[in-house]
Amino acid sequence: MWERYNVAGQQAMSQGKQAEAEKHFLLAVTEAEKMGEKDPKLATSLNNLANCLRAQGRYDDADPVYKRAIMAKEKSDGPFSDGLVSILENYATMLRACNRESEAEKHAKRARGIFMMKK
Repeated sequence: MWERYNVAGQQAMSQGKQAEAEKHFLLAVTEAEKMGEKDPKLATSLNNLANCLRAQGRYDDADPVYKRAIMAKEKSDGPFSDGLVSILENYATMLRACNRESEAEKHAKRARGIFMMKK
């Protein structure tokens, strides 16, 4: 079920149907939570939900979801995982949209550091 909800959410996002996508991503998060906090699907679901909220301009709602996605990815794959880079970059993008440049740069710098370490 997790994959079905995730794919449906991505399809809805690509069609500009953010409200529909949000419902699917919330269901994906619920399914991923059943798999445990160390399952990488949780971080993916949370990141997708946060991106959806950001696309709707709901930055206050997206912020804690991004933070939770970062923590989930660190738990599932460690603090230097490749997948963490995209979550950090997504969060930095949202922070910049909120004029929180210093916070954004902190997360973007961490993402760059992980990326360079993997080269």
